[in-house]
Amino acid sequence: MGRALIVGLVGAVIVIGAQPTATRASAAVADHLSANVAMSHVLDEGALSEPTPSSIRTLTFDSAALGRAMPYTVYLPPAYATTAKRYPVLYMLHGMSGTNAEWQGYGIFDRADAMIRAGELQPLIIVLPQGDTAYWVDHAVTDKEAWGRYMAHDVVNDVDARFRTIADSAHRAIGGVSMGAHGAVQLAFNYPGTFSVVGAHSLVLRRYEQAPAYFGLQADYAKRDPMQLAVAKTELLRSIDLWIDIGDKDQWVGLAKQFDSELNGLKVTHVWHEWSGDHSATYWSAHLGDYLHFYGNALAKRAIVQALPLN
Repeated sequence: MGRALIVGLVGAVIVIGAQPTATRASAAVADHLSANVAMSHVLDEGALSEPTPSSIRTLTFDSAALGRAMPYTVYLPPAYATTAKRYPVLYMLHGMSGTNAEWQGYGIFDRADAMIRAGELQPLIIVLPQGDTAYWVDHAVTDKEAWGRYMAHDVVNDVDARFRTIADSAHRAIGGVSMGAHGAVQLAFNYPGTFSVVGAHSLVLRRYEQAPAYFGLQADYAKRDPMQLAVAKTELLRSIDLWIDIGDKDQWVGLAKQFDSELNGLKVTHVWHEWSGDHSATYWSAHLGDYLHFYGNALAKRAIVQALPLN
């Protein structure tokens, strides 16, 4: 059985399946936020009353950071083609052996579509970029390819230019699996103000001796390692909604648990799940609903906070 901690939000927190000893928010705060989430679903209810088509597209664009054409696949929610509404965006990064089709293969588009039509998820755009085996980092040595800048600048800017997005960090989430989980966390640190919600699914953390050569020397590696970045940029991390999950039989569970303990020691509010399972498509497919609920709720709450008057 998995255990859950809590989601850190701007100005408040909400408990999700937490053990009594892990509770860090009052029932009043949780009730207030639950009411706000319910309200946000009501606001979108009209868009769901008529079944309208969603769509999936695969496009290529010229990346300035990499100097070549790169593909990504995008899911556009129901009513996108028939309204002028703008949408939040979720970017989902693939793992070392994957491509921009990986998350689609796990069923994320189908699951999101069903949840949106059932009123369980606010409509959003989902983007699956291509990252090769480059760990989504700016390479320090060897080829010096800027895979971090490619993702955080080039992909995001192209999506914002082509589609009706809400182009700010409060409406932008990033998640990933395995290598992509490392990438999602690292990018949130190294490109602040780009993503406000971060999910790390089956997080792979490599120590210096295990890291690819393009992580560079130890000083370079420290700028790309989530564990060291958490210590160096703790206040930045506290401004992000962070989720981490991993299977109890995953070969990377030890370092992920160590990272969870580090975050607790730094008093960084986050969601932690250690579920039954391993490092496999079966595990990730089984938790798509959990992932999408996290991203949808976190983005909805940030939108509410952003809309509140300053006084």
